[in-house]
Amino acid sequence: MTQRLSEYRTLVMPDYGGFDLYDADFDVRDDGLIKPARARGAAGNGREICVVCAQTRFKVELVIETWAAQPDLLDGCDGYQEMQMEIPTGLLVISERTRGAWDISLPKGEYFSRISFFGRDTARQLADKELSTDPPIDHDGMERYILQMWRA
Repeated sequence: MTQRLSEYRTLVMPDYGGFDLYDADFDVRDDGLIKPARARGAAGNGREICVVCAQTRFKVELVIETWAAQPDLLDGCDGYQEMQMEIPTGLLVISERTRGAWDISLPKGEYFSRISFFGRDTARQLADKELSTDPPIDHDGMERYILQMWRA
């Protein structure tokens, strides 16, 4: 069994339908990722990962893990996408698109990555059901995304 090296947890508001992850030097959003991300939940181009969430009413949980080697698939996930990710600056930006962005430090380099999705159907149903509730009922973190990264 491989070893998890680090873990970072946060809540992200899925502004304009999702959020983006990219190296700090790559600040131009690739709009070509939106269509495949809608179809698969997430898409990447080697420098950016675009995630399309199931709803936009409440925050989603994002967990970013680094691993010594490829970890096992997570049990109970709704789905996942695998891709490569380059982090030449050592700073991975988490962008809520127009709402805000912040970065976390990772070792510089190239990574294989897997983003797994949890709670998408339940979150979508709750968001649709409570569309008229103002303010919305707090379901922050019900929809979850776990990004696992290991050296390429």
